[in-house]
Amino acid sequence: MKKETSIAVGMGIVFGLVFSFLVIVNTQKNQSVSQKTPTQKTRVVTTEQQTAAKPITISEPNDGAIVSEPSVTIKGKTDKNSFIIIQTQVKDMSFTTKSEDFEYSVPLTLGENVIHINAYPKGATGKIQEKELHVYYLNTP
Repeated sequence: MKKETSIAVGMGIVFGLVFSFLVIVNTQKNQSVSQKTPTQKTRVVTTEQQTAAKPITISEPNDGAIVSEPSVTIKGKTDKNSFIIIQTQVKDMSFTTKSEDFEYSVPLTLGENVIHINAYPKGATGKIQEKELHVYYLNTP
């Protein structure tokens, strides 16, 4: 073999041995650290008090109502600070209730209008509250 090749092989073996030695030392060091018993730490966890959500109730309009105006006011009750989403064929609306009672005016199209109302109670456990209304807008003189 040439002199340069012998030097390169020798240096490779030396560097390989040094590298493997360092890996073994670090592995043993990490194992000894993980085998020590950890000190007891106390953590204080604060959570919001969760309550069961009240079901959403719609007092106006009744399901299947026939109206002669191009809009209708939806009145109902749900939990305070609930996020409400009202979806119609014309428009999607959303708001947060300030009290248990809510009231919102929605536009209608001529004929049958399917109105989806979803309530997301704040801090409540359970499902999303959902209602579906069918309101018929007939333009009668």
